[in-house]
Amino acid sequence: MSLTKLTRLTRSVKVNPPLRLLLAVASLCLTAVSADAQTRKVQFRTLCLEHVGEMTEVALPAAKVDDAPVAVALYTASISPVIEGVFATNDAVFIGKALGPDGKPVPVATGPLAKSNRQLFLFLPAKAGSKIPYEVKAYDDDTDSFKLGTIRAINLAPTQVRFIVAGSTSPPIPPLKHAIFPQSAKKDDYNMYPAKVEFLSGDGKWFNAYSASWKASDERREIVITMVDEKFKQPAVKTFSDIPPWTEAPPAPAPRQ
Repeated sequence: MSLTKLTRLTRSVKVNPPLRLLLAVASLCLTAVSADAQTRKVQFRTLCLEHVGEMTEVALPAAKVDDAPVAVALYTASISPVIEGVFATNDAVFIGKALGPDGKPVPVATGPLAKSNRQLFLFLPAKAGSKIPYEVKAYDDDTDSFKLGTIRAINLAPTQVRFIVAGSTSPPIPPLKHAIFPQSAKKDDYNMYPAKVEFLSGDGKWFNAYSASWKASDERREIVITMVDEKFKQPAVKTFSDIPPWTEAPPAPAPRQ
């Protein structure tokens, strides 16, 4: 029976006090179940490309009335530790320390959640004219979606990019899209292989924007972000090696004294 029908029943039918109390309790239970069904619990990590002003930390709103907000540090040089969050909708919403004129917390970063129960939140400075400082892009972070030994390429540039890994060229990645592909099977005695990133120019020609040697490993993943530096208007490539902490073996117990 739906909550609406149950409410109508309590209004239209004369019932004795014990039955009325039972119906009221059932109504509250249905309300609680409905609220729980709308929330999502996600294990997430963060990565921030650039801090906006002095805002190096945001907070996740409290999941319950008596709980405190969860502080979320915005790491720029590496991926943050795992944080567990409860989200009331299918959007990731983070608040700042300052309160608005109405005394309520003010959102400072928002973005749609991905599908997995493990996600990576990429914090970007919001576009000009936005009312909030950060935009959040969410990516599935579990090792079924993003396997060990693979590369996740996130293209934030306004043009296509492609990767040349050990001589093999990837399909072009459109603007604001991402792709996952394996590390090179061709490597030297030190497990190293050459990698290049090319951007598509306005005249339809590809040009090299990045060259380096990458290390192959079945125990980690690589995150590569391609973008255009807003200050210098030049192509930029940022790389982050990632060993998901939940894949690491637990430390050995200390020897007994």
